Amino acid sequence: MCRPLISSFIALALLSSAYAEAPRMLRLHWEPGKTYKLETVTDTTSRKPGRDLQSQGMNVTQTTTMTVRKDPGTNDRLVEVKFVSVRGQISANGQVIGFDSTKPGEANPKLQQAIGRAMGKTFVLVYDDQERYRDTRDYGSLAAAPGALTGLSALADSLNVAKLYRKSLEIGLPPLAVRLGDTWTTDETMTFPQAGETNVEMNGKFEAVVEREGRKHAKIAFEGKLRSVERIDKPANLIEIGKGSTIAGHIFYDLERQTATFGDYTTNLKMEVMGEELPFEQHITTKMVSIEDSK
Repeated sequence: MCRPLISSFIALALLSSAYAEAPRMLRLHWEPGKTYKLETVTDTTSRKPGRDLQSQGMNVTQTTTMTVRKDPGTNDRLVEVKFVSVRGQISANGQVIGFDSTKPGEANPKLQQAIGRAMGKTFVLVYDDQERYRDTRDYGSLAAAPGALTGLSALADSLNVAKLYRKSLEIGLPPLAVRLGDTWTTDETMTFPQAGETNVEMNGKFEAVVEREGRKHAKIAFEGKLRSVERIDKPANLIEIGKGSTIAGHIFYDLERQTATFGDYTTNLKMEVMGEELPFEQHITTKMVSIEDSK
């Protein structure tokens, strides 16, 4: 008489197991009416071999907001990215220079002009209702002197900046639905400022489901290799990313809110500048500070 009941429990257990193991897309979800606030900390060090052993470094903390609204007449979501503030310090030749975009009168004028140029500027990323990227709009504010002849080049550079920022949000995330323990590979070309087109080969793994701040997160680990795309017409001043350059890190993806709440990765680049190799290391952490109703 117990067999039907036992069978039912077994069937329920198998069904629950199958549901838990169902592959899922770990894409970024942008909820209309919400504003996402990110804080990114970047530590950069470089050293020129054959010269003094003193390294040069820069520490930068950048705050960015993403405000989401629906695109009228479509199912698309418009994500307005705004660079809110940047602060940090540069160390070189035994000197340390600080800067803060919220205090424009306290920094070296040339440095303030360089770091403050993008502050307050915006662009819009377009996603469909399946969380797939569709387009980049309204990036003209990133360009210097739009409308001038030189502004055309600046506009193209601005689009590359917007595209690179989008890629930085999605770095390490799987391109297909995955289960716990699954691995994947990606191979794509990204355009970096001053370095141009760069081939990026990545391996990723859905390592675990963990609890962070009371929510279940997917822990994703990734590693990869970077190298500049070879080109015959390479400008003499273009920086090359040489063979042996690597990237590695991990992401925590909130399974309920469908967004990355924390990311940590390190790039070790073998930069080649005018025939000279320049070791370059960059450690980046990105934290979701808040998700709030848009004002």
